[in-house]
Amino acid sequence: MSEFDSVSTPDDVLKLAQQRTGQTDIDSDSWRPGLEALLDEINTSTSFTQHGRDRIIGDAVNALARRLQVHNYIQGHPEVLDTLIERPIFTLGMPRTGTTVISYLLDQDPARRSLLHWECVHPIPPATTSTLRSDPRCLALLEEQKQMLTFVKKAKMPLPHWEDADGPTECMFIHNQDFKGLSWDSYLSSSRYAEWLINEADMTSTYQYQKRYLQVLQSHAPGAWNLKMPSHSVHIDALLAVFPDARLIWAHRDPYKATGSLCNLWKLPKSMVMKPDVMDLEAMGRNAMRQMQAHVERPLRARERIGDDRFFHMYYHDMMTAPMDVMRRIYDWAGDELKPDTEARMQKWLAEHPQDRFAPNAYSLDQYGLSVQALQPIFAEYLATFDIELEGTV
Repeated sequence: MSEFDSVSTPDDVLKLAQQRTGQTDIDSDSWRPGLEALLDEINTSTSFTQHGRDRIIGDAVNALARRLQVHNYIQGHPEVLDTLIERPIFTLGMPRTGTTVISYLLDQDPARRSLLHWECVHPIPPATTSTLRSDPRCLALLEEQKQMLTFVKKAKMPLPHWEDADGPTECMFIHNQDFKGLSWDSYLSSSRYAEWLINEADMTSTYQYQKRYLQVLQSHAPGAWNLKMPSHSVHIDALLAVFPDARLIWAHRDPYKATGSLCNLWKLPKSMVMKPDVMDLEAMGRNAMRQMQAHVERPLRARERIGDDRFFHMYYHDMMTAPMDVMRRIYDWAGDELKPDTEARMQKWLAEHPQDRFAPNAYSLDQYGLSVQALQPIFAEYLATFDIELEGTV
């Protein structure tokens, strides 16, 4: 018997989050539509194990608990909402295009402020500048990760994506507290939630919540924000409505390779919550194809509206072969100073974090019912617009 067996509505999740935190007041109802779509999926599909269903609902309770805590903190410290978030950098693009590397390199600049992984797990109370990487909550999570990595390396398991507890994470893990984030889709058995999120959801409330969240975090640890999430590219208009002076780094990569990599990324989380042998790889391929289409077409249309000068175009091949040259050009474009000590820290980080430091990943498009030929019409305009180096057959 699980405490989540009777969970069927957003109010059921809210009640559990309130019990967990001791907080009852929440800032708005903007989180309800996404949570309702999520619950509809897990309560009507037969694909999930009991453990898997419990895990997703547990994650939902935790996400809403964090929102309750953030709101309660703001109620007690309303002055945080008077602080400005000026000229933040947002890195976006298709998933699997090198956005993680660039966020870690920008994080080496002490003048910048990254959204750290542990801060999306334990946001309240916010850390200070001096405790951003020494807070006991951060250290405890790092120790958990250390044990996990020991197992992963011993088993020679491939890890398509990894984030250190004290390193930059994606805005996705703020957005999932408004239940409008593709991180939820990575655990689901169908594309219903993703299609709702991309085609119907109003993301304005999500960016407004993100702004408040960042204002709380910067209240004791300020800095120029360095933020990243590939799917910002799907919601540029909503982003700019809330962050009008945002600077946008658009990461580009061979879209065929990136699509295969996205499918490969999903296999692990889905296998953790779904019954054996029910994972439909071809359905995953169709979902990835539709998501990738939005990730190239939406920013192309936004670029027409707002102009190309709002973007820095970062090419995956350049980042893999000459990363420091890319970083120097980013700083020139942004009008910021790349100091020698920051450059030295970036080079040190690169030396300590080679690509595929875990077991290498192997994947191909045909595993997911896809092919370069089938994807060509989707990516034709994107490839004709930008000088992207193709990486070979996938």
